[in-house]
Amino acid sequence: MFRRRVLGIGFAALVAVSGAAVASPASAAGSELAAGTTPQAVLDAAEALAGDRAAAVTPTFSPKPTTRGPAPAAAENVITCNARAQYPHASTGGNGIPGSIDGKADSWCDAPIPYIGSQVELYQYVPGSGFFLVSVGSLNSGPGNKKYTGVAFTICQGVPNYYVTKGIHTFTAPGGYYPPSVTLNTQSPIVQVAC
Repeated sequence: MFRRRVLGIGFAALVAVSGAAVASPASAAGSELAAGTTPQAVLDAAEALAGDRAAAVTPTFSPKPTTRGPAPAAAENVITCNARAQYPHASTGGNGIPGSIDGKADSWCDAPIPYIGSQVELYQYVPGSGFFLVSVGSLNSGPGNKKYTGVAFTICQGVPNYYVTKGIHTFTAPGGYYPPSVTLNTQSPIVQVAC
């Protein structure tokens, strides 16, 4: 009997403490959310996650230099690729899952190349802790110059929260082009999503 009461009191105390310690993102941000601004703590966490990543980048591949000197870099010989992390958003169906939050990353080039890869990670802000990885999308890849899109999903919660999409992009140049391959990361701006 004594043991049951101690366990019961301990469990009740744990529930009371954990309930008080975990605030919703809306209450953690307080008046800043009501004013429509992003709290400084969220901005700092996103900057720490981003490092030197941009929302979109355009790497290029040029013909390799030869032993006789640099290769001519005529505009028609340069292959321009694009990498972009899209804004996280509440899914509306289509190629998303209703009731979820989607993060997407796109990779494509203006001329055919042997390999284009796009993968995406979706991060959610946790007050007091920063951004945490909540979903990793599958790799979408192949040859050519079509757009490859990676998609990551997470369950949409009943309270507004901050999300960031991180794209991982890989490009392999055709023979005779430099650099031989490029892997880079992009990151979307912070977006507050409510479903």
